[in-house]
Amino acid sequence: MIWKRFRRRREAAAPPSPPAPAEEPKKPPPPRRRTPEERLATLAEGTEVPDASQAVALFEQLLGEGRAARALDLARRLLDRFEGPATVPLALRVAETLASRGDDEGAAALLAPLVASTGAPLPALVLSAEIAERASRDEEARILYERVLAHDLDFPRARERAQRLRERAAGRPEALAGATLATEGAMARGRYRVESELGRGGAGTVFAAFDIRLRRRVALKVYHGRGRVERERLLIEARTPARLEHPGVVRVFDLDPPLGAIAMELVGGGAIRRELGRGPIPVARAQRWLSTFVDALGFVHAAGFVHQDIKPSNLLLRDCDRVVLTDFGLALRIGEGRPGALGEGTLQYMSPEQRANAPAAPSMDVFALGVTLREISEATLDAPELWSELAAACTRRDASARPSLAELAAALAVA
Repeated sequence: MIWKRFRRRREAAAPPSPPAPAEEPKKPPPPRRRTPEERLATLAEGTEVPDASQAVALFEQLLGEGRAARALDLARRLLDRFEGPATVPLALRVAETLASRGDDEGAAALLAPLVASTGAPLPALVLSAEIAERASRDEEARILYERVLAHDLDFPRARERAQRLRERAAGRPEALAGATLATEGAMARGRYRVESELGRGGAGTVFAAFDIRLRRRVALKVYHGRGRVERERLLIEARTPARLEHPGVVRVFDLDPPLGAIAMELVGGGAIRRELGRGPIPVARAQRWLSTFVDALGFVHAAGFVHQDIKPSNLLLRDCDRVVLTDFGLALRIGEGRPGALGEGTLQYMSPEQRANAPAAPSMDVFALGVTLREISEATLDAPELWSELAAACTRRDASARPSLAELAAALAVA
């Protein structure tokens, strides 16, 4: 494969290794090991209920090889044949993969029997709620989030999202109009005039606003909640990029903790997520995105931080098509941990170790970069084959087997 040939060329350029010791008498070759595809196919065609952890591991290996379509086909065949608790972990993982590829309908169909049970897994409830929110089914989403809270009040993202949906249903002005009414005339005694809503996420809403004092337009992010968790995340989101002077990191201008708002530079090109929905991307443009994306993320890592929420909606574009990283609300210093049993982030972009709330490491961002690279590659006209191989390498389950950002930058430069 192209990626393997590229690495072999790099290794060939390295200093020669010391001479190998004399060869021992050759032994008969060991029997051929079956591939993950063959093993998963055997489970799908077998008569016994498969081991859940084995099925999920084989599914992940196929995903890591860049063979998502085949992995999904075999996993669905297995799930069609077997039901019950043993297949729940695989059903959930397949649903996450479908949702990450934009197939919310397929994901919802898999999640439906899980959500209908009284002991529904909490991640299944949250993913179902997120799908309902994307489809503007707010009442359904609110009920699902509240089912999560009935078991775990601190489950990531559930409390603030349920509260936001309750306020919207109650018809409160700040819920109906986003943060416009709360913001107008409040921040810095009327310093900012809100113009329009740019986007809405789980934590807050971003507006285009006008800085009356300095006579410039800014992006104003207002958090939905005002609790302790939101205050801590607000400070992290403002202070982390403020320490990072780089054209690929969003600039922070102002912070208002009582209002729960941050004023940042208004990046003119919008988010890559929006561009991916507009139609095929020319390969030269996507190449520019990827090279500047890797450059900016490398700077963040060199400064000692892990972003932890890399995804297309958090990659903004300058008018020159340079990528700008935004939304540092989950950022941690390398080696830091976060209290709680489960990691935070956006589920389909989280590495296995981030989901397990392991200490922050750059390899977590590399995993999310790989998922994002796959989405960009699928939307790009005549995308190089190497991009798919790089995406598979970045999303390997074993963090130590993922390429470094330096290797990615070198590979993208010759693609």
